[in-house]
Formats: sequence, C-alpha cells, structure tokens
Amino acid sequence: MKKKWLIYTNLIGSFCTFAHADETVTNENTTLERVEKVFYSKDWQELPDEHLINPTRIKWNRLAKAALDLPEWVELGFSQRTRFETSSHPWHTGQSSSTNVQLPLLSRIRAGAYNENFGLIFEGQDGRTHLNEAGDFTGGANSMINQFDVLQLMASARTKNLLGTGLRGDFDLGRMTLDIGSTRLVGRNNYENITFSYEGVHADLGTNDKDWRIRTFLVSPVARYPTQADESSWDRLYWGIHGENKFTNWLTADAYYFGFQDETNPDPKKHRDISNFGSRAYLLPAKTAELKKAFGAFDYDFETTIQTGETGVKDLLAYYGHAEIGYTFNLPCFPRLMAEYDYSSGTQNPDGNMNHTFDRLYGPRTNMSVTSLFGPTFQTNMEFAGLRLITKPTDDVTLNLKHHVWYLAEGKDAMVNTANTAADKNLQDKTGSAGRFLGHDVEFVASWTLKANVRLEAGYEHWFKGDYFERLPKTGNANSDLPDGGEKDTDFFYVSSELRF
Repeated sequence: MKKKWLIYTNLIGSFCTFAHADETVTNENTTLERVEKVFYSKDWQELPDEHLINPTRIKWNRLAKAALDLPEWVELGFSQRTRFETSSHPWHTGQSSSTNVQLPLLSRIRAGAYNENFGLIFEGQDGRTHLNEAGDFTGGANSMINQFDVLQLMASARTKNLLGTGLRGDFDLGRMTLDIGSTRLVGRNNYENITFSYEGVHADLGTNDKDWRIRTFLVSPVARYPTQADESSWDRLYWGIHGENKFTNWLTADAYYFGFQDETNPDPKKHRDISNFGSRAYLLPAKTAELKKAFGAFDYDFETTIQTGETGVKDLLAYYGHAEIGYTFNLPCFPRLMAEYDYSSGTQNPDGNMNHTFDRLYGPRTNMSVTSLFGPTFQTNMEFAGLRLITKPTDDVTLNLKHHVWYLAEGKDAMVNTANTAADKNLQDKTGSAGRFLGHDVEFVASWTLKANVRLEAGYEHWFKGDYFERLPKTGNANSDLPDGGEKDTDFFYVSSELRF
C-alpha cells in the first residue's frame, strides 16, 4: 500500500517539480526511478514515429506507462488540451457579426509496441468544441471537430546499418503524420484542433547523425469529417522526394520535389495536378549552451518554391518565397530578434486562362499567426514583412512578441480562408479598387512547459485592419460580403493548458 501511495504521490508531484538526468536514484528497480528516466535520461528509446515528425510533439515522461509498470517495449501515452479563445469583429463572409467565443478540446491516446528495429503505433484523436453558436466561425475545412477518429495506425522498420553501409534506413506503412523539411508544404499542424494525417508509405535513408538524409513518400491525404470516420482516397495522391544535407556548421540545404493530384471532386473544373520544385538554405537558432561560448549567434532561413501544373481548365504557375534572419544575443533571457518576409503569389487576372495563386497544400501556418478562430492570413495570395522577438526568462518559459504588416499579393485575387462555410465565398474585389493593404498586427504569446507533462500558454493579438476592408464593395449578399462591423479592428485572445501522461 505504501509503494502504491508513493507512486501516485510522485505522479502528482511531477507536475510541480523539475527532474534532471544526472540525479542519483538509490533503488534502480523502482517505479519511481522509471518515472524519472523515461524521458530525461539517455535510456529513452526512440518511438516508431519519432523520425517522421518534430520529436517534441510526442516526447514526454510516460507517467501512465511507468505507473502501470509496463515493459520498455510497450508504448502508452495520453494527452489532453483545453483552450478558451475569443475573437471580436468577425470578417468571414456568412459569419454573424457578434464576438466569437469557443472552447476547443483535443484529446489523444497513443499505444503500440516497438524495439530498436520494428514498431507498431496507434494514435487516436478526439477533437470537439463548445460555446459556439449558429453563425460562428469554427476554423473552416473541418479543423475544429473530429470525434473519435484514428490519427495514426502504422508499422515501421528501422536499421542503423543498412546492408553493412553504416547508414540508417527507415520504412513506414499505414496512416501516419509527417513533418518534412520546413513543413511549409507537408506538416503535422499543432495549433489547430484537428491534425493532418496521410495513408501510404514513407522511406528514409541517411546517416545516423543526420548530417544528410533523403526521404520519399507516396500517400493519400486523409479527408477529415467531424462525426464520421476519416478516410483517404486514391483519387487524391501526394508524393515526393526531399533531400537534406548539412554542408557546414553554418549551412544546411534542402532540395525537393512534391507532386499532388486531386480528382475527388466530380467536377473536372475543380481537379488539381500540381508539381512543387523547391530549395531551402538555413541555420537553426543557437541553443543556450552554445551561446555561453560566444557573444551571440546569427541564424537564417531562406526557402523558395515554384508550382506548375493545372487547376481545372487553367494552367498553373505560382511562386512562394520565405526569408528570415535572426540574431540571438548572449544576454539575460537570451533574446532572439528576427526579421522575416513571406510572399505567396496571387492571380492578377482571375478571369484569365492562367492561375498564379499559390496552393499551400498541407502546410501549417503558425509562422504567420495563430490559427483556429483567428488566422486571417494564409500562404496564398499573401505578402507580409515584420519583426519577431523571442526570449526565454527560464528554460521552461518562452515569450514571443511579433509585429507584421500584411498585403494581398494581388488585389484582384481572393483573400483565401475568409469564407465561413462551403456555401460562402471568399472576400474578393475583382476590380482591384479595394487595394491590397490588409493592415498590421501585434501578437504576444507566453508559454510555460513544466517537465514536459504540463504546458500552459496564453496569447493576445490585435489586428489593425487596413483600408482593404473599408473599400470592399457591397454586393448585398451575406455569403460574399463582410459582416456588419467587419472593417473594425479585431482583438483575439486565448489561454490553453495541455496535460501529457
């Protein structure tokens, strides 16, 4: 009875204490030691899907696994996120003009079995929202509600000495999530209440220290349905090859080709056949330990993508570019100041026979602004420039302040993601008389990660809307016009907690 009490006391206390890898544990066979070592020590055994995504999304103390005294080859994890958010002066067509308030909930369970060479993983997801009323915006494209569904169900095989070459090889089959490269075209979106997943195959070849790697995939993006089982279709395919090489300590470069074909719509005019050719050069921000050896450190990220193909009856030629330069100062809180610029092309003549509107496909957009109820910006027909300041008062607290100025890339093209439902139309002035200036925004986000098991976050954003919204012509149709008061500045606020076991 005493041992069980100690276990549960430790589970509760782990939310309020900090653990370190070098702490000495007297009894190496106790469950208490396992709670400490599962994440913080070198005994962490790589999960079957860890090489597919940003590992921080799935690496935390497996408290439930330790408490149940499960063997090392068993994977068991739970997470639950609760977020309250509110947005004023809505701008989506077909949306009511009242302040939008919602309480999105996201719960996940992970289970599986794995060793050094093979693994099976299941990840279930339940996303839903409360407090929303008729006419409220719910994130669009089934991004808020997805009840009791399968996010991942895959088998993986791994070797760290492929055919005696000393290279690492991975092969994955089934439903999976993916982060590839910068994730601007393929990513496991994090802020939205529903996550992208894919069904198919993925292969990875590279050095064990990841100085270089080549990834290939052939998948069908999974269509998300709020209350029905998600499903894929081989009429919608996504495939590609992505190469990454660390040339020097200050240069890592990517090159990639991604192909996408979507013929799921019965109307051929809505089919898409897109080829993406891209490259990226970057240096990641310096870590705190590195800064102790120098006064400071630069970082950068430059990426460009060209899209060709066909969208319906129109030929496609579109462009995307991203540039950022940062500097981390060796000062208290290690402030990192970053300048960034982003451009995704639009179509100058929407009634012409060419389409120049960039399609972000399955890339998250958290580098632009928080999404969910807010998220007016999109990597489509959009241009922005701005500054961002990131500080870390402690290893577990991050403060993020940013200011961006926003424009449409082409004034006659639509402002994407401004329709409330499929029956509504995006905001658009085909005459171009409304101009391109969408305004500027100031955003502040504070996050606190406690021992990887509890994460608290709060954010506030004020969007100073530009004259584009004041000059938009009225059609008298609520399905294509701004709601009343939609030209006024918008305030967005959220607070969230995430528990992981």
